[in-house]
Amino acid sequence: MIRWNAHGGIGMILNVDGSSIGNPGISGFGGLIRNSDGTWVHGFAGNIGFSNILHAELLAVYHGLVLVWELNIKDLWCYSDSRTAIKLLSNHVNEWHHYAAIIYNIKDLLTRNWRVKLMHTLREGNTCADFLAKFGARNPEAYSPIVVPPDGMNLLLLADASGTLFSR
Repeated sequence: MIRWNAHGGIGMILNVDGSSIGNPGISGFGGLIRNSDGTWVHGFAGNIGFSNILHAELLAVYHGLVLVWELNIKDLWCYSDSRTAIKLLSNHVNEWHHYAAIIYNIKDLLTRNWRVKLMHTLREGNTCADFLAKFGARNPEAYSPIVVPPDGMNLLLLADASGTLFSR
């Protein structure tokens, strides 16, 4: 059984995800910042056109971290359901990797004066970010900040905040 991880009520939480309709295919990314009670703080989504899931996952992490920094949040748990993205960001970067520039940009963000923990979560614990990633893939904008949760997302937010368990 899986649920959204509020991480024991400590710090702010960023959930990010990528979406690729096909792989490769029309791709997008999205994410949201919440406090440990599950209260919405801010979100974002974007469309990257025809790409693949790894590209979308990495851009979700990048844009999420930039937004968190701009909001002056200094203590953060960042969750992604992409083991590959987390591994790329945790290990040495091959300078010839197809996404080396994005990876280096994320690693540069992580060296700033703040506390960020990158963590893996299972898909079932990342449903709100998944919603926003799919929203981004359908949205014509390359990047859209989202101040108020989009229509259709409130039940997902409520399920997370109330600790609803989902089967794997």
